Amino acid sequence: MRGNETVNKYLSRRPAGVTTGLMTGLMTGLCLVLVTGCTTGGGTSAARATGRPAVAATRSTLPRPTARDVLLAQQFDLGMAAASPIDCREDLDRVTKGRPAGRPLVWTSSGTSYSRTPADEVRVGLGEDSVLCLYGFPRNKPVTVTVAAGGRTYTTPVKPVASLEAVQADGDLFNGKPMEVEDRGGGVLQSGYWPFFPPAPARGAIARSGRLTLTARSGDARATNGVPLRVDEGAETAEDWKRSRKVVVYGFPAGARVPVGLYRLAVDQEAGERAVLVRRVGEVVMPGYRVGEFTVPQDVFRVVGAAPGQGGDAHCLSVAELGECVTQPAEPD
Repeated sequence: MRGNETVNKYLSRRPAGVTTGLMTGLMTGLCLVLVTGCTTGGGTSAARATGRPAVAATRSTLPRPTARDVLLAQQFDLGMAAASPIDCREDLDRVTKGRPAGRPLVWTSSGTSYSRTPADEVRVGLGEDSVLCLYGFPRNKPVTVTVAAGGRTYTTPVKPVASLEAVQADGDLFNGKPMEVEDRGGGVLQSGYWPFFPPAPARGAIARSGRLTLTARSGDARATNGVPLRVDEGAETAEDWKRSRKVVVYGFPAGARVPVGLYRLAVDQEAGERAVLVRRVGEVVMPGYRVGEFTVPQDVFRVVGAAPGQGGDAHCLSVAELGECVTQPAEPD
């Protein structure tokens, strides 16, 4: 998520368990959402939606819920998930394959992966908190890092400091703001955390190539490196969210139709705040490079952006299988 627009990055990705009774209610509501009507005798039933034969079912031209639509209907609890620390010193052995580095190096790292990528391979993850790592550069001189993608070149000034005052970095390699790095020992410089979510068109270009190519310079010291991109399933609001109303969905299989839903954030006395599906608002058809966009309808955008009144509920958007809010719930009046 980006800045104050998306503060739910660390929300749990594990949807809450759904009991048989609850699933029945959810499927009934989902049926009403996905089709114009359901009859008790011959409509599309919850049993058919799950792939089991329905009793006394009749032929119907109404659309059937997909497996991801069923997942969209699952409620999820809003909670915090701990992030694993990232250490550039540990990554150095992976980057050099255990051989001492005899030249300067630059890379980005997003730590361990939820996916099946090799544990010994350093990658940068789309939408994940990341750090900038430098090796073999002067500890007391400025460094310049550039990224070329999407027909543009992005330049970030890097400033070595005695210690980072904050874990979160000011820059993110694409906004031109300076980024501070601290000495971690052994010739390694490491920045604070920043969300790796390039703007368009760099986002699409990097996703198509599957790599982030960095070049770092400081005096006579120079290094270029291509870091493999990791794209786990997720969604973010675009950098110009309030103007474009775009949600970026990524990591799902190419060709998949990923539904987007509007959720009401209800307060559960036992589970705390819980997101409950209100209705399906659209879908994203995933392209071959697995990064797609969805433009939120204006009426839905107003609901998501509106602060709830006294005793009212806030709303957010999410996608099937994600189990967390993509948009920031509006603050109450």
